[in-house]
Amino acid sequence: MRAAANLLLGSPTPRSRTRAQAPEARAWFLDADWDDPVWVFKPTNALEEAKPVRVDWRFKLPGGQVFVGHRYAALLHSSKQLIALIRSRSLGTGLPQRASTAAGYFNYLRELVRWMDQAGFSRFTDLDATALLQFQRALALRPGTRRPTLAPTTVQKYLYLLTYLYRFRDELDDGLRIDPFPGRSQGDVAGVHDADVRRWPYTPQAVAVALVQGAIDLVNRGATPILQARDVYAEAVGAAKQQGYLTDACTNAATRALRHARVRVPGQPQPILTVGALTPAIDMLYAACFVVISYLVGPRASEILHLQAGCVQRRGGAAAEEITVIVGAIFKRQPEYAGRPHEWVAPPVAATAIAVLEALSAGHRAQSGRPHLWLRRGQTPGATEWQRPCPGTLGIVSTRRMRLLLKRFAVWLGLPQHEGRTWQLSTHQGRKTFARFAALRDGSALFALAQHLGHRERAVTDCGYAGSDYRLNQEIETEILEQSTAAWEHMLAASGLGGRAGAEIVAKRPHFRGARLKQDLKSYARLLVDAGLVLGVCDWGFCVYREEHSACLGNAAGPNPARREPSTCGRCKNFVVSQQHRAYWVEQVRRHEALLDEPALPLQTLRIVRERLNEARALIHSIDADNPGTGHGPHTAP
Repeated sequence: MRAAANLLLGSPTPRSRTRAQAPEARAWFLDADWDDPVWVFKPTNALEEAKPVRVDWRFKLPGGQVFVGHRYAALLHSSKQLIALIRSRSLGTGLPQRASTAAGYFNYLRELVRWMDQAGFSRFTDLDATALLQFQRALALRPGTRRPTLAPTTVQKYLYLLTYLYRFRDELDDGLRIDPFPGRSQGDVAGVHDADVRRWPYTPQAVAVALVQGAIDLVNRGATPILQARDVYAEAVGAAKQQGYLTDACTNAATRALRHARVRVPGQPQPILTVGALTPAIDMLYAACFVVISYLVGPRASEILHLQAGCVQRRGGAAAEEITVIVGAIFKRQPEYAGRPHEWVAPPVAATAIAVLEALSAGHRAQSGRPHLWLRRGQTPGATEWQRPCPGTLGIVSTRRMRLLLKRFAVWLGLPQHEGRTWQLSTHQGRKTFARFAALRDGSALFALAQHLGHRERAVTDCGYAGSDYRLNQEIETEILEQSTAAWEHMLAASGLGGRAGAEIVAKRPHFRGARLKQDLKSYARLLVDAGLVLGVCDWGFCVYREEHSACLGNAAGPNPARREPSTCGRCKNFVVSQQHRAYWVEQVRRHEALLDEPALPLQTLRIVRERLNEARALIHSIDADNPGTGHGPHTAP
């Protein structure tokens, strides 16, 4: 009966081989015995060291019994076998999965066991097609967190559990004997549609620009004075302790030292004069470093928080050809405790952020003997963390703590609102925003991206900017498809379109009516994208790319990134503008009118400016002609 369990108990990982041989009753992935009612998983990366993942098998069943009771011994053992196998081997890759993934499946398994107990089933083997259908109906009636029923994507996760029960049936003492979804996917059965898939949001442009600019400014100009103030505090407290002062007296001594030093952070109204002002300043510097690395390089939060001292390195031969990289590891879908080694091309300001983190963490690294850059004290935060030595336990900052720090950073910077509401930052948005930034194919954006990646030609950035980070490339491609779909939806529904291709689309697009209008629009837009009509999306309009009409002299692969700019697009047969682009062209009119007022402008430049002004006015006129409700601003009439 315990054959599968014994196999799992004896399946060491590379990490476990370096330790003393575990007891027979202890699995390679557990810091607990197999028969313990609470399983504590061994950390699958450094972020889990401080708070290991746990699952509690003592949950209550509908009849009032506890699952660890004697009558459920066989089902409990099979359930443990299943979670152990899920931890050991993914159906998709065949590689071990993270402890948190196994714990997620435990939550789904717990609900299945509760339903089985209520329905009178004591073994997984007894579940036939009718029973599985009844379980799916029960799932469909369960209330969700923010909706009356479970989301289809959540139901899909429960159905994956049934697939594991069937696929691992020969390794389990008790598994499903029938294929739960013959010939169908879990998504089809759960009714998952593309619109139901919740995608991580990116940071809106106005918020992202202010956020990144504020973070860069703090890293470049604020790091030195903040580190200086921290040293003033640490030295004052150290001297006071040597004289036998108590805690309050030490704090008072540090405050006097800070007031005497009067360290001023550029852009801040007041110098750092108190211990209470020092702590948030250091926290904001940590947040700024995270933002710079996340938004300008694109790693995941887990990859940033695992970075170690000395991770900034140079690659290449001659000095002119060298590039700066950040050396780290990728953990997503990687079985190794230390992840898969990886390098990201880094702009100068990201290298500066790493240098700041190295300075911030120097004392903590020396005290703990660990090389990680994000070591912080786990207890209640406060200036005492920066005493030498630091009192308390040191560990890597969790993603939850980093998320709370980003929210404080947003308030500290006074970020603009988005659509009348405060935008909530999170740790994943930097990578998503980076992908969107690269996917926009905006000429000015690509110039900036090329500069921070060290590319000599913008075309290099447009074609292969991200090196070997294939997953990030996939996210960028996904972002391009999402933007194309959204743009087609907009053009199919807009009352009018400008640009040389706008009239053609208005004349040929189908008319959508009825209760399913929104879903029909989305489906038709996806159909156009799937047919290969992927759009170029930028601030000044859409490019319905066709090589034979390309004013930028593009090729079969797409527009020419070196020649693509607003004026070229404006006279192209592939170009479309709508009401959402009006603000861009109004701003162009304002800028060109201001240039015409410059008395020292050369004649040739004046001619170019007048041409650009007329182009912008003509596009605004074409937008407004099909949107009669649009008010004409004082400088927009042709």
